[in-house]
Amino acid sequence: MPETLPFTPNPFFRCAGPNCGVLKGVSDRWWVMWTSFDERKIPVVHLAPWDEELAVREGALHVCGEGCAQKLQSQFMGNVLENRGRRSGG
Repeated sequence: MPETLPFTPNPFFRCAGPNCGVLKGVSDRWWVMWTSFDERKIPVVHLAPWDEELAVREGALHVCGEGCAQKLQSQFMGNVLENRGRRSGG
């Protein structure tokens, strides 16, 4: 069996904002977003200032600024409402 190589994070981060895709530079003021469920199984969106440890975690979204963060938050809210409508049957 081949030896497994240790995980090496990608040194390039691309914005997850809709229709964005800009690459992160050294001095950019980026953010990290991710979603989870709370103890009552309610979906939650998290937003934090850029942090390398957070950025390499599974499910982390790299966000270049306020505009893209707002678009991703809007998508999240739309998805939550759409899924609630499906569960309630209306």
